[in-house]
Amino acid sequence: MIDIFELARTSGAVEGQLPLGAERLRASLRLASGAIDFRLQGRMDEFGRPSVRLSIRGDLPLTCDRCAGPLDLHVEHESTFYFVHDESELAALPVSADEESEPLLGSDRFDVTALVEDEAILCIPVSPRHDACPVSTDGAQSRRTREVQNPFAALPDLLRDKR
Repeated sequence: MIDIFELARTSGAVEGQLPLGAERLRASLRLASGAIDFRLQGRMDEFGRPSVRLSIRGDLPLTCDRCAGPLDLHVEHESTFYFVHDESELAALPVSADEESEPLLGSDRFDVTALVEDEAILCIPVSPRHDACPVSTDGAQSRRTREVQNPFAALPDLLRDKR
């Protein structure tokens, strides 16, 4: 927990690692070992608002939705946020998709790890897939891959067994 307003005012920085076993992030991962590196750099933006630039970097161990094999997603992501003092100020802000910075509710006990975890989760694709799924060592694709590619491929065999 840090004072996010003081971090911005002093242009301070916070660096660290978020373990991949973090509660909400873990639900999307194949393994919970390793960590994501992060850096949070405080500053005052061009409008005089307290803000930060968050950089995260690391590898997320995912499972390919196509072949069910391991997929390591390399993440290098940067986001900018500015902070308001209370919920009424946050609610009064116009919603704009064009803005480069995202508004957040700041505090003197701001949870940096929750912000890092949120951004890491947002980096995970809805359906992670290899560009080209790997082929097994014997040159044949896995049974799972064949089933995904053609769900009706086993139908002729099933019909033959019924006769």
